[in-house]
Amino acid sequence: DSDNEDVDYEEEEEEEEEYDGNDEYDEESDYEDEDEEDYEDEEYICADEDEVECQSMLLNDNECEEAGTVKRCKASCGFCAAEEASEAYGVKQQISSWEMMEEWNELQLYMSRIEAGEIDDEIIRDDECRNHQDLCIKWAVDGECGIPAERNHMIAMCSPVCQTCHLESPCTQFIGAEDNRTPALQPGDLNKLFKRIATASDSFDRLQLEGIIKTDEIDNEDGEWVEWMKQYQPNVLGVDPWVVTLDNFVTAEEAKHLIGVGFELGYETSTFHSNGVSKNAGVPYRTSKGVFYQWHGDNAAEQIMERIERVVGIPPIYAEDMQLLKYEEGEYYKYHHDYHAGHLQSPIGPRILTFFLYLNDVEEGGETKFEDLDNLTVTPKTGRVVIWPSVLDDDPLEIEDWTFHEAMPVIKGQKFGSNLWYHQYDYQTPHRLRCTEILI
Repeated sequence: DSDNEDVDYEEEEEEEEEYDGNDEYDEESDYEDEDEEDYEDEEYICADEDEVECQSMLLNDNECEEAGTVKRCKASCGFCAAEEASEAYGVKQQISSWEMMEEWNELQLYMSRIEAGEIDDEIIRDDECRNHQDLCIKWAVDGECGIPAERNHMIAMCSPVCQTCHLESPCTQFIGAEDNRTPALQPGDLNKLFKRIATASDSFDRLQLEGIIKTDEIDNEDGEWVEWMKQYQPNVLGVDPWVVTLDNFVTAEEAKHLIGVGFELGYETSTFHSNGVSKNAGVPYRTSKGVFYQWHGDNAAEQIMERIERVVGIPPIYAEDMQLLKYEEGEYYKYHHDYHAGHLQSPIGPRILTFFLYLNDVEEGGETKFEDLDNLTVTPKTGRVVIWPSVLDDDPLEIEDWTFHEAMPVIKGQKFGSNLWYHQYDYQTPHRLRCTEILI
């Protein structure tokens, strides 16, 4: 592609001036593409490592302040009793350091003031004055009660430990409100979405003959949309589950623009959060770099989003911000799934659909491979799109087990792309309020 050859995508471009107002999005996603099963934490049990030794030591507070002693003698140092007592204020907390014990003591003093009526009862949110997650005390020790970007989340989820039972958080509107959400998909909508795309493909006649698309499923008033879709040459690669590509969906100029945005914001090694702990996802199963881009106000990105909405029929409020990606030679993203069960307890619901854009031709490698679909493989090409579901058609909350996939290593050159993930419920509103991690 001669348009791409004129651009030198070297690392020094990162030094260019960043887009105003977008710094906060460098580490934006609350649910970066983690492979949660690869990072299962061991079952947590609070106990002394050596009960006889710990009890014989007759530990005092000074000895328990030593990190090594705390680890060996959690029960004898009173940590286990504190954890049990913490259930009086919500979810039982994990307390594993003296700093966390001091935070626990502060929590008790705050709650005793409330119980004694020293804080005006009329302003206490009794129903929400509880810790909703087991790492609230840890997060408080890490300073998250005072971090502006985390404050809404912490007020809603960790009020006792943050001493904010008298404060309102916009996140509280999502707690217990799961029945009031409008889903992106009803059962059956996913098949309708892909069958509609397929009516504009060269496979349409075959799919009708095979009974995959029935005559009564064709909207006779869809002619204008079908003609518009044909310019993108839909190619049906699979139907159970659906995997579809579009070509020339993004222009060379738009692709260059998004690549440039990625450099200006700064591609970073992907991270994810497991039980509140940020981990580097670059080892062992992902080595690419990426950055999230809040695209509102960017004319080129807005035009792309308008086209995407016209294809899938789902408003962009259900989508995460664009994840711009960069793979160098040898970099990859191993076998994984975009669905994460933890999202089921979040206001946003699970990821239901992936819309992946290829932003350049890769000299060699960098394909997207679906191993479980007979190694179905999509080759990167500037402007190409591949679309697949993460959930079942008859139950949009359940994982589609057949769409695990991987980004094959780049053998020669570079690979640039962009992920757009759709959720079953409004993503943008909870995200802008920093409320996507609360439990509903």
